[in-house]
Order: sequence, then C-alpha cells, then structure tokens
Amino acid sequence: MRNRWMLLAGLALVMGACGHVPGVERSAPAHGVGAECNTAAARIQALIAQGRLVEAEALIAESTAAGLISRPHASQLLTRIAQLNTKLGEIPARLQRAKDFPSQLKNHTLYQIEKMMEDGDFSLATKAQLQEAAKLIKEQPRLMDKL
Repeated sequence: MRNRWMLLAGLALVMGACGHVPGVERSAPAHGVGAECNTAAARIQALIAQGRLVEAEALIAESTAAGLISRPHASQLLTRIAQLNTKLGEIPARLQRAKDFPSQLKNHTLYQIEKMMEDGDFSLATKAQLQEAAKLIKEQPRLMDKL
C-alpha cells in the first residue's frame, strides 16, 4: 500500500513538472509558400505567383471540397491558371496572323511571358513583342469578336 502511495506521489510530481515546461513552437518559414500565408486563398495566390500552377490547382480542389473557398472564387482562380498555362501558339490562327506577331514566343506560356517582362529579360523578344503576346493571350475572346 505504501508503495502505491509513493508511486502516485512520484507520478503527480512528474506530471506537475511537465505542465510548467513551455510548449515547443514551430517557427514560420522565412520564405516560400507558407511565409505570411495563413489562409487557403493566400497560399493559392502565392503558388500562382511562383508559377507552381499544378500545386495551386490541387489546393483549389482541396480547399473547395473543404469549404475554405467558394466555388465562384475557385472558378475564377482556375480560369486564371488556365490563362497562365496558355501558350501563345494555342491562340486561334486568325490572331496569329496579326501584324508583328511574335512567332518566336509560340511555345511560351502567358506565365513565362509575364515573367520575362517582370525580370526585364528581352533576350527572345522586345518589350513591345512581349506585351503584344501577353495581350493576344489575355484578350483573345475580345479580339476574336472584333475580327
């Protein structure tokens, strides 16, 4: 009986001591997708900005299923991702016959073209050609209506 009391007293001391130890905190990443992103929508935007479009699509599907983002918002994000994945060579042939069409960019996506403009990389095309290519991809429905 005395051993049981000693065991219980020892256990109480150990349990009480554990309660005073501060919890282990995991630090936030200094950079990357998790940095300063505390919502699903913010993480999705960060993935899109980094060009990690497949991961963004997967997170959109998971977030929509979990109810973290609305279906209309998910639809807008997926439309934007589809637009960023569009290669210049995939636009309608009528638009590709435009004067000064930058054919050297046919195999580049809108994301890649915008990244070149952002980085000031004019090794493949001039700034005007990059802007024209981006405009043709972004505004193709409107431009097709004009033709």
